[in-house]
Amino acid sequence: MTKGFNSKLDKIADIWNYFILQYKYCSGKIRFNEDIKTNYFGDILGYFQDTIEIIASKKRYSDYSYKFVFTISFLQAIYVQQDLIEEMLEIFKTGINKGDLKQDENYTINREIRNELVGHPIRKFEGKLISSTLFSYQNNQDEIEYLRYHRDNNFNYEGKRFKIVEIQQRHEKFLEKYFDLILVKLKSILDEYSAELDKLEQVIENKTFDTVLKLVELYFESIFESDFIYDKVSLIKVYGRRNEHKRYQSFIERFYADLKGSLVEKRAFAKDIFEKKRIDNLADNKPVDLNVEIVFTKPGDRTVQIQPSKVTYHYEIGKLATRRNLNDFRFFGKVLKSKCQGNSLVLEELRHMELNIYDEIEYYTALRLISKELREDN
Repeated sequence: MTKGFNSKLDKIADIWNYFILQYKYCSGKIRFNEDIKTNYFGDILGYFQDTIEIIASKKRYSDYSYKFVFTISFLQAIYVQQDLIEEMLEIFKTGINKGDLKQDENYTINREIRNELVGHPIRKFEGKLISSTLFSYQNNQDEIEYLRYHRDNNFNYEGKRFKIVEIQQRHEKFLEKYFDLILVKLKSILDEYSAELDKLEQVIENKTFDTVLKLVELYFESIFESDFIYDKVSLIKVYGRRNEHKRYQSFIERFYADLKGSLVEKRAFAKDIFEKKRIDNLADNKPVDLNVEIVFTKPGDRTVQIQPSKVTYHYEIGKLATRRNLNDFRFFGKVLKSKCQGNSLVLEELRHMELNIYDEIEYYTALRLISKELREDN
């Protein structure tokens, strides 16, 4: 149960985090109110994770006290997940409500067991007793058994007995059915969104910069937060100065390149979520660059040559991007200058950055031009 369950829950979480929360187009397709904008949905996913191990447990207890505790937690966990599914069906506007769930025996049978034994062991209506229940002391390890006295049976004794595995199987079918329905709805949202991104990519080259920004604001607004001064106001200012210096034109060119690349990646991700082609990012597992290369001259020769690797600049550029105070700038700028003696463009842009250290547009357009010059702009 847990493997398939976690896989589907991961898909829903990915769609929520990388599409619903990031793009108004996607959030507009669901019930995205002020409550949902909090960590409300994250709490729902967390509850599923916390309760699934209880429900899927294969442990069985012969001791009455342990069996008592297990039964309550087991049935209550199922009840909680049923309520969470109901909430998710409403959030994603599937058109399925509680009345529909009550027509599903995989929902109603388990819910009635929980309600009788845990939720309302003594049930009354308008002050009149309807039923009472009591745990059985004769429980088998693989069963839940209780004694019931119900008005419909003239309050005569009834023994109610249920196989734990059958309860689990019913709940697994319940989860599978409604998670699949939710994922079908989410796939339709992503398919529609991917089509809009495809249209956006097709018109980028043909529309004015102002129009491109308006379309991005409608369909792909997360790009505005993906890098320094990628906000709409700054981009318009930089674009207006593109003919003054190549640092501004270079910055706009890079924005276009980032936008196109991000559109391609986002559409691919939307597809991969459902085609199970997702691969963990290997960037975090890259070996440490030791800046040396060990070369054996020939087989059997113990002589080793140590050769310096290619000079890189990403460390200094990274520091200059994130530490915008004068002392840090002078320190890391000096290191970068020492590596770039003779490169007039880099030296000139570093001077420009120092003179404009508190002007974000001047600072970051110059830094981006340096990155491009040193081939670190990726």
